[in-house]
Amino acid sequence: MRIATLIRTGATLCATSLLGLSASAQTSDSTVRTTITDDHYVADEVTAIVGSSQILMSDIDRTTEEVLHQRQQYGQLSNRPAREEAFETLLLQKLLAEQARADSLDKDLGSLDDQVEQQIQQMVDEVGSVKALEKKFGKEIFSIKDDLKHQAEDMQLASLMQSKVMDKISVTYPEVAEFFSTLPLDSLEMVPAQYTYAQIVRFPPETEERKFEVRQRLLEFRERILKGESLGALARLYSMDPGTSRNGGEWGPGDINQLVYPVAEALESLQPGKVSEIVESEYGYHLVELISMKGNMVHFRQILLKPQFTVEETEKEIHLLDSLAKAIGTDKEAFEKAVPLYSMDKETNQNGGIVFDLQRAKQEFDAKKASPRFMLDNLNPQDYIPLSQLKEGEVSAPYEAIDLSTGSTVYKIVRLNRIIPSHRASLTEDYEIIAEFALQNKQNIALEKWLVETIKKMYIWVAPEYRNIKFEHNWLKE
Repeated sequence: MRIATLIRTGATLCATSLLGLSASAQTSDSTVRTTITDDHYVADEVTAIVGSSQILMSDIDRTTEEVLHQRQQYGQLSNRPAREEAFETLLLQKLLAEQARADSLDKDLGSLDDQVEQQIQQMVDEVGSVKALEKKFGKEIFSIKDDLKHQAEDMQLASLMQSKVMDKISVTYPEVAEFFSTLPLDSLEMVPAQYTYAQIVRFPPETEERKFEVRQRLLEFRERILKGESLGALARLYSMDPGTSRNGGEWGPGDINQLVYPVAEALESLQPGKVSEIVESEYGYHLVELISMKGNMVHFRQILLKPQFTVEETEKEIHLLDSLAKAIGTDKEAFEKAVPLYSMDKETNQNGGIVFDLQRAKQEFDAKKASPRFMLDNLNPQDYIPLSQLKEGEVSAPYEAIDLSTGSTVYKIVRLNRIIPSHRASLTEDYEIIAEFALQNKQNIALEKWLVETIKKMYIWVAPEYRNIKFEHNWLKE
């Protein structure tokens, strides 16, 4: 048995099982809602009520399709009927959302209008027209939008409530050790080989000439936009931000605190539909257009340009790195001394060049999640290729790469510090991995306890014809 499965004890629930599916839409207080399809009226039965929210038969139908799709996509096997899983998932989501409203967490919700409009447009594109979409769902477009808005609101509230319950949980070293001691030795997974490495990074200096070229280009774009051209269309053609250019430069809706300060500051000074002056950040030079902002939730478009360099400028950096690599050889101390003198990477030039796996840490806003150990699957392919050709202590030849934090082209050499062979999980070698599972286990237990108590306190009604389902929780009340 893999170590990841060992935390699923008893009736504990992992976060993805609660929030991995879309929430149902809220409806009125009536027990039956009627829609029309091909000039025939169809009754949409209320199957359950949680607090003041209802779950309709159509909600179960849609969520059942999503359960089946998820199982197929991820190769999940389950003896539980998909419809039963879908129904209980909806009950759990409604419970979390209702309690979130009771705890006033809805004040933290951002605007959902832009998100809903984007979903509607995507759905219309898929079926061909608004009329075809109305026929598919058996209701008018405004009702579809209303359902999607309630669905998105429930999803956000359920997530906020679950975070409120789980985020306050932490684990100590004794708790991690105790958790590890309960795992059967023959069930411990084999941890794949891991790499630790260091780097020296260079990029050509942004000369005033290069900066001037980029600013002039953006000034031209801004003038075209003010004369009526679409920023989104220009972003698709010219923006150098791979994360937004395909979507017409759109970002969000999302938390403005995730943005670099110059961009956030520019957006806060704009009115919806207005375009900023040129904004300079560590990523390059931006034009931003505010779509909407409510509280910390912002939705905007941008064009990002970065200075381009000549062959001579890039060859100069390659030559410098090549000379360094040859001078350093396998001398670890020489490499560490060279790092602060030559490396331009802010995240590694003060720690001997040691690279940390920051992707997960940034996603979860938790620096403690960063680790200097990379499993092969987590290594960026552009770094794996040169690292795979090295022995411990060796330094690579210079190569071109993309800086994952800024998206800019950089040039680097890497030193393979250590290869940790594949081994059976142990507390000494793999504390961070085991601590993560111990924390998840403790969080799941806390969430399960919270669910049991909340179900007891909240008003819940399940239609008689649905009471023979084998629920994992006691939803049925006298």
